[in-house]
Amino acid sequence: MSGINFNFNRGVDPLLGPTADYKAHLAELESAQAAIEQQRQAIMRMAQTEQVEPQKTATPIWDEIDMITANMSAAEFQSMEADENYKASLEALMAYVGAVQLQMIRPKIEQSEEGKKLLEQHLTNVKFLRKAASAEVDKKMSDFEDYTKNYSHMSWDEYQKTKGGKK
Repeated sequence: MSGINFNFNRGVDPLLGPTADYKAHLAELESAQAAIEQQRQAIMRMAQTEQVEPQKTATPIWDEIDMITANMSAAEFQSMEADENYKASLEALMAYVGAVQLQMIRPKIEQSEEGKKLLEQHLTNVKFLRKAASAEVDKKMSDFEDYTKNYSHMSWDEYQKTKGGKK
């Protein structure tokens, strides 16, 4: 594993993340949760005081979906959940909902002291892991190139054993 430098001096485990005091981490999470709740309440207040109401349909689509699924038995619902089209449409919908939520909350998180600190820690981790991943991919490509040029007469498993590597 040459090229990968694990820096344990900063109190960060590369696989488990920060190994700091869990009580402090819990306090940070509770603070973030409170900030999210405040943002949600602010959004609710804005929605209530909004002058222009969105165009309403006779039966909102969300309500129509809820009415259909509420009257389904557990077996019917399981059957529906097993359908690939249902899975794909639900996944796409949930991805869009998540993106809209992130778009609304992102500025608030970036502007808070704690959010900025957590984002900076995550950025540092992402940069480190990208370098480690890049080195790992380069090593694998180098091994594969060596195998195809010099050891193509043997199987990949035999090559790995010859080089003392693992599968």
